[in-house]
Amino acid sequence: MPYEYGTQEWEDAYRDLVEKRLEAASEPYISGSPEWLAVFEKLVKEDVQYKEDAKDWEGSVVLVTLANPEEGLEEDVYLLMDLWHGDCRSIRFVPREVGEKGDFIISADGRRWRQIREGELDATKALMQGKMKMRGDLPKVVRSAKATTRLTELSSSIDVIYPEDMDEAAAEEFGAFFKQFRADFGI
Repeated sequence: MPYEYGTQEWEDAYRDLVEKRLEAASEPYISGSPEWLAVFEKLVKEDVQYKEDAKDWEGSVVLVTLANPEEGLEEDVYLLMDLWHGDCRSIRFVPREVGEKGDFIISADGRRWRQIREGELDATKALMQGKMKMRGDLPKVVRSAKATTRLTELSSSIDVIYPEDMDEAAAEEFGAFFKQFRADFGI
C-alpha cells in the first residue's frame, strides 16, 4: 500500500529515499529522478537572485510531464513547486489529485521540457505560443518572467542525463525504479 501524500510518514519516507539515492548517485543525475529534484530544490532555496526576482510571486506551480509510452512514461507526472514571495518551501513529485489543485499548472511532453532546460525554447514564449499548456493567470506569469527564467537557469545548471540517452539496461533499470517509486508514493 502506498504512503499517503501529505502525511509525515510520506515526507519521512520520501526524504529517506532521496538521501539514499543522493549518497549513491553522482553527476550527471538522471533527469526527472528524485535526486535531481532534490538538487534543484536546494539550488532554488539558496539562490539570492531567485529570491529577489520572485519576491512578489504568490502561488504553487505544478509542472506536468505528459505521458508518452514511447518515452517509457505511461502516466502524467506532476511536480509541485510550493513558492511564496521568493521562498521555495518545497519541490515534490505529487499525486495527480494534488497536482490538479495547483494555482498554476503547466504541462508539456518530455521533449518540450528538455528543449526549455537546454535553452532551445524560452518557457514564457512557449506558453504564449501555445507550445505548452497552462491553467492559471498567464499575465501574472509573464510579469514574473525573470523568476521563471531564473528557475530555468537553475534547473539547467545541474548536469543531467536523460533516460532516452542512457544505454538500454540503465534506462530499463531507472524505468523500473521510477515505476516502483510512483507506486510506493502514490504519484
